Amino acid sequence: MSAAPFADALAALDSVPREHIAAAIAWLAARAMEPAPEAPPVAKGNGNLLVADEVAARLRVSKRWVYRHADKLGAVRLSEARVRFTEEGVTRYETKRSKA
Repeated sequence: MSAAPFADALAALDSVPREHIAAAIAWLAARAMEPAPEAPPVAKGNGNLLVADEVAARLRVSKRWVYRHADKLGAVRLSEARVRFTEEGVTRYETKRSKA
């Protein structure tokens, strides 16, 4: 974490009137005790995850096309930079495409 955002947060706290500091601390403490948000659900199906190259070869499209249409292909974001595709999602897309 860089110092600038933290410094901005501290500067904002300086603007809290003295008579509200106790309530602000109580609110922050309660917020800190809340459970962390749940992680996104894990992909359903048989658990086979495909990389973009595999999906591109299977659909005979470019890897760039695969990433642009990730939502339609059952994409699962493993991290900010890693995306995998469920085999079930790709099969579902193939089925819809063949019916169109």
